[in-house]
Amino acid sequence: LFPEFRINALRADLDKIRQILKEEGVEPLPLIEGLVYRTTPHMKIGNLLSYKLGYIYPQALTSVVAGLILSPKRDSFVLDLCAAPGSKTTLMAQLMNNTGLIVANELFKDRLPALGQNILRLGVTNTIITSYQAQEFPRTHQFDYVMADVPCSGEGNFRIGPKVREHRVWNLERLITNQRRIIIRAYELLKPNGTMLYSTCTYNPFENEGVVTYLLENSDAELIPFDPPIPSEPGLTGWLSKSFHPNLSMARRFYPHHTGSVGFFVAYIRKPGKRADY
Repeated sequence: LFPEFRINALRADLDKIRQILKEEGVEPLPLIEGLVYRTTPHMKIGNLLSYKLGYIYPQALTSVVAGLILSPKRDSFVLDLCAAPGSKTTLMAQLMNNTGLIVANELFKDRLPALGQNILRLGVTNTIITSYQAQEFPRTHQFDYVMADVPCSGEGNFRIGPKVREHRVWNLERLITNQRRIIIRAYELLKPNGTMLYSTCTYNPFENEGVVTYLLENSDAELIPFDPPIPSEPGLTGWLSKSFHPNLSMARRFYPHHTGSVGFFVAYIRKPGKRADY
């Protein structure tokens, strides 16, 4: 395996980070120049001084691309519904240059320490942490951007290697029900003309295109086409005997044999309408 990591510009500039990586014997291969790199096989990124200083953060290329697609602007009001361990939260804080406000929500108490530690280590100052069920997040405010990187069956993490990764067994019907509830709540939390990202690290069409189809059929949501900076395939409009919304071809699938990274599905969604003054 070739570990991937992201440069954290909140802590230091690129030249300084490159210098300390060189001193640590790291020879980074750029995947997205100035932002995402891959290094030598089986390197323990968490043991590096540059990691402990918050200069770099281990994050899959495809996960970074998901954050780049949403790309919240400076001074925005942002919600990350399923935030731990903070990979996309801290990336969005970097894109926003620590302006605006990010609400990083995480239900599971055992994941909150990692989320808080990553926010602190990476120098993020525009983020607060909440702990609600994503599908029950209070509808007291609406956001400019919502990140909904939902719990999934995780098929995109499968790898061939010396150690076979244990696969968690899910109740798929219950999982998809929760994903549907989360995407609906995420959409409700968007301001008019706001945008959201629905993503998973799995291949299962019923968790991906099927869930987004459910949103499109039960709201006025619109899919936005986008051109990612790495190889991808269009979303599926059908699987086996099941048909999905025809606009699902605007979503994108990222496969390990194309990117060398984690498998991912991404749908970029807009809520139409004129934004009210708040």
